[in-house]
Amino acid sequence: MSIKAEFHDKGKAVRGFKNIMNFIDSSKEIELKELLRFHVPNEVYGQELIERFEIDALLEYYNLLLVAIFAGYIPGKFDEVSSKELLTIIKHPSVVTYYDKHYKYKMVSYTADFVQKDRCFELEGNSVTISAFNEFISLNRYLKRDKDVELFLGMLDYVWYGDNKISDVIKILSSEEEINMAFTTEPEKRTKAQRGVWGFLKYTIFLSQLKDLLHSIDGYPLLQSSFWMFHGYFFERMNGEMKNIFQRAFENLEESFSNPLIFKNLIKEMYDGEAPEDFNEIQLIEFAANAIRQSRQDVNYVLDTKWSDPLRDYFGY
Repeated sequence: MSIKAEFHDKGKAVRGFKNIMNFIDSSKEIELKELLRFHVPNEVYGQELIERFEIDALLEYYNLLLVAIFAGYIPGKFDEVSSKELLTIIKHPSVVTYYDKHYKYKMVSYTADFVQKDRCFELEGNSVTISAFNEFISLNRYLKRDKDVELFLGMLDYVWYGDNKISDVIKILSSEEEINMAFTTEPEKRTKAQRGVWGFLKYTIFLSQLKDLLHSIDGYPLLQSSFWMFHGYFFERMNGEMKNIFQRAFENLEESFSNPLIFKNLIKEMYDGEAPEDFNEIQLIEFAANAIRQSRQDVNYVLDTKWSDPLRDYFGY
């Protein structure tokens, strides 16, 4: 009930639920199919885009329930009310096409399979898995509340903000000079692409935290895999859109961060002004270089698709 109260009964998810059920209850099959169409050649923007994000939030809630089962946070199978609601929405033909063809998000297929086949996974909740699940939720909250991360992930998900898109973020990351401009421009004057660069940097921090979380549950491969697959859509998009420029991007970030002024400004903004005041220049440069090298390793480690294997084996596809 606590998960439902936070992730289903308010915000985007509840609006998504009300909207999609209106389509289904009113037999507006053509309208729902149109809303959930692929964005090429008919672009999606404005209110339609908002409504799709709301439906995405609802699908994430259902996936979170499956993660909670693998953590032993809730009983090992879906209750009757949740099962009926979930299958009504997730197995609707237009919704299936949306997540299984247009924008492939395998975790939704697994959640539907778990419910449809009345699967049960019993795991007695323990301090390791319960703590990890709570930390996982905390990390997800961070992603949702940071506007730069939200913008970066939107760009990864084919969204254009004005004329700014993911290729513009990649262009900035490929240039040390443009990275420096993105990190020294005042927040209110940044372009959407520059904000996307900030979002990328913050997302790498999330990936480092997720790596540590995955390590903390080494004995629970299905839980590890569910953590990964929950975010798998964006991991796949990063592997497809950005992996080729990671080395160049992190080399440029390392060069930028070697400037103590830039690095200190970054720390102040990203950590609410709590930058250490007693760092000297050498310490700043060494700390920045080590942080970026570690971040590069963490990103490559987390984006490895091997993390999807346990769930693939469990569901058989």
